[in-house]
Amino acid sequence: MKPREFWPFVLPSVLVMSALMVFPLLFTVYLSFHNFTLGESPRFVGWLNYARTLADERFWSALGFTLLYTVCVIPAQILLGSVLALLLNEVLHLKRLLISGYLLPFIVTPVVGTLVVGWMFRDRGFNSYLLSLLGIHIQWFSDPMAAKALIILYGIWSTVPFALIVLYAALQAMPSEPLEAAIVDGATWLQRVWYVVVPFLRPVLLFIAMIGTMDAFRLFDSVAVMTKGGPGTATETVMYYTYGVSFVELLLGRGSSIVVLSVLIILVILAPLLYRTYRDIVGSR
Repeated sequence: MKPREFWPFVLPSVLVMSALMVFPLLFTVYLSFHNFTLGESPRFVGWLNYARTLADERFWSALGFTLLYTVCVIPAQILLGSVLALLLNEVLHLKRLLISGYLLPFIVTPVVGTLVVGWMFRDRGFNSYLLSLLGIHIQWFSDPMAAKALIILYGIWSTVPFALIVLYAALQAMPSEPLEAAIVDGATWLQRVWYVVVPFLRPVLLFIAMIGTMDAFRLFDSVAVMTKGGPGTATETVMYYTYGVSFVELLLGRGSSIVVLSVLIILVILAPLLYRTYRDIVGSR
């Protein structure tokens, strides 16, 4: 299809999506330079909201845990998703049943999933009981490190199915000729995976990493349901901290400054991935 024939079909959607994304972002930037509370007119304060946010230890604590969550969850998501997708690609029987089982965490509503996990890890929960039989007693919701580990483990459990289904779809679209040539050359299964499959999946892996990074910075539901940011502020994420500032303290101007800073941090993190993706696209032409 020629570009002249292509744009009339996509232009309305592009305009609507741009309006839905660009206007809220610009309004957020506008609010970040104002002192604004509900029921009052915005009052321009310049960079004061940013200065107060950057001077707040809670912001740095929330950012630190968000980055820790990102560093732990995304590699585990990609690794486990890749292994499961490769194994699923080799299975000949019961494939539909296995796919249904793997996708269960992806289907469950996040709030329901976090409620169930929270109950299981309470002091008298099922998982805590099993660990106590082994002589292991962990205070999941009063020990900061244990609470962080629980949020991270739930994040891995809930995000692996997304990586699995995307990677499995990519494997189904992979041409068989390179693998057949590698088999003829005597390559082992691990060599075929590392030298043939992984290079083919690299754009997909970068895509999963980018989506995972953005999801990590909007992590809210599991924290709100399981730990409420506690103990103390140990498990506060950037999004949960933003919620507290904006809708508990009703400081919408400061909350907007946190959102703008979060977007800038995400762009800094994603810049190398976007550049690598751009190079792959240009190199494939």
